[in-house]
Amino acid sequence: MILRKDTLQNLFLVILTITVSFNASTNILLIQISSISFIIFFLFCLKNIEILDKIKKNYTDNKIFFIFFFIYVSYLIIQVIPIPLYIIEIIAPNNYDLYNSIKVDKKLWSLSIDPSNSYFKILNCINFLIIFLTFPVLFNRSKYLMKFLFFLCVLGFCHAIFATYWMLLGNPSNFLIQKIHYLNASTGLFVNRSVFATFLFLCAFSSLYYIVIFFQKNQIVHFNLEEQIKSKIFFIRIFIIFLSIGILTTWSRAVNFSYVLMLISFLIYSRISFKKYINPLSTVIIFILIFDVFIMALFFGNAKLIERYAETSLLRESFRLDLHTFGLDQFKNFWLFGYGSGSFEQVFKIFYILPEKFSNSLAENAHNDPIELLGEIGVLGISILLFLFGTYYKKITKDINEKKQFARFVLFSLLLLILFIQSLVDFSLHIPGISILLMTILSIGLINFNNKKLY
Repeated sequence: MILRKDTLQNLFLVILTITVSFNASTNILLIQISSISFIIFFLFCLKNIEILDKIKKNYTDNKIFFIFFFIYVSYLIIQVIPIPLYIIEIIAPNNYDLYNSIKVDKKLWSLSIDPSNSYFKILNCINFLIIFLTFPVLFNRSKYLMKFLFFLCVLGFCHAIFATYWMLLGNPSNFLIQKIHYLNASTGLFVNRSVFATFLFLCAFSSLYYIVIFFQKNQIVHFNLEEQIKSKIFFIRIFIIFLSIGILTTWSRAVNFSYVLMLISFLIYSRISFKKYINPLSTVIIFILIFDVFIMALFFGNAKLIERYAETSLLRESFRLDLHTFGLDQFKNFWLFGYGSGSFEQVFKIFYILPEKFSNSLAENAHNDPIELLGEIGVLGISILLFLFGTYYKKITKDINEKKQFARFVLFSLLLLILFIQSLVDFSLHIPGISILLMTILSIGLINFNNKKLY
């Protein structure tokens, strides 16, 4: 069966919705379902000759980027391949000492301390690869790209409405949601409030980016309400307000700080970039800051967020800081190859001696994505990632003197910078559903923005 382009677009959006909405955790079954879905989707793309040819062209145009991507996935595979222990003793003596201490009696073992979790990280990276290969092909025109961005805005809006309503009901448990933690915060279908907040944050970025593309494309000086409705700008404004409320009521300090930082950045960008035109981006952002922060926050409990910031202390955050220190120490121990992608929890169980006050604590993540990533993949893995991001930035900065190319560079750099700052105290980017959504947004950067069909 050969599927048309629009059908493939809709199939991609369905898979993305399911993956993000129900895979915002490390649930093994959901990760497998997500990977199978993306692989089947990719096979459907390959059956369409026209799409296949464009995928080949996408690969050719971004060959170096994809080569480094293949190298990175291969490196993760090497981490889980069983190899003789005497070789591990030579190339990774700390890994060998660990296996001896826990009395591993097998002749073959992997560089990864937890190969089963590393396997699921590999599956997620394959999802990334499929996204980077197919998304720039399926959404390579302005109407298609704006369709995707509007879809994310609607998806985030629906989640925000549901989560806020559910929070006001007291977050009761049902067959879909089993609430144990964060009963006084908006989490919706998500397990963790910070992860949910990051999801809404990415949807909000997409919404603001929609407005940027619309005005770069059309350059309208004035347009009435009817024209706003036809262009969906009116709905975007409404949706962003509810996205903001959803972010606020998660009470996530890191994401709320990141969100305000993004709004201010977009405000500055809009004032510089759209001097000649009516500036809907500035209007939306200013309205959010006034309406959401100063008015809606009073109703939903602005004091609660302020209280959470005020409660931040070295004593209260000591466990988080201990995790950071622990993560850096383990990186020093496994600095070359790392202890294996997705293996932090296992390393924590083995090496972390819990103080009495934390006797009931268990950490799946380091609450600092860069530190956790350093420990998991080591210097070699980080080096490959740096080359990978270098090729990505080389692509999005191509012909940077061209105004729209420069706009893309600025906006995507802002996104990555803000997320990096947030990741210093958070672990959302290690969650499969969130990382897939981020990679989908970043894959926009591989679309040729100089194409007249796009602008």
